[in-house]
Amino acid sequence: MKKSNFNVQVNPRLLAVAALLLLMTGGYINMKKKNRADEAAKLPFYNVELSTVPDGQYPGKTYTSFLHLQLNVIVENHQLKDIQVVENDGLDGETARPIINRMIEANKTVVPAIQGAELGSLVYISCVDSALHDGIENESTEISKSAKEN
Repeated sequence: MKKSNFNVQVNPRLLAVAALLLLMTGGYINMKKKNRADEAAKLPFYNVELSTVPDGQYPGKTYTSFLHLQLNVIVENHQLKDIQVVENDGLDGETARPIINRMIEANKTVVPAIQGAELGSLVYISCVDSALHDGIENESTEISKSAKEN
């Protein structure tokens, strides 16, 4: 049998550049993750009490740098009847989608996040919560305007 003489010469400069590129890439990825987490933490959360929400359909829209989400939230008899996805584009959008069923089953806007899709879950929660909150606010404003007109 013939023995192979496979000898590799490694250029130390090339190795240093490759290591530097790996470190920079890792740092960039960590920075993006942190920025997304910071952005998700700044989303509005109202923890709307469904007993205060009248029947109706409430549109919600939450856009972040990592997920664009639009929903229609349907409430009947102070119960989350349905949450329809109108737009779902970005990171964790599909992975976090099962949180809709958790919200409907618990009849709450704030439920535990989907493991592995925590940021997307926060966007869904904020979108539903904001839709209901804004709907209540708009209805209160309309009632006040009607009272003043009469």
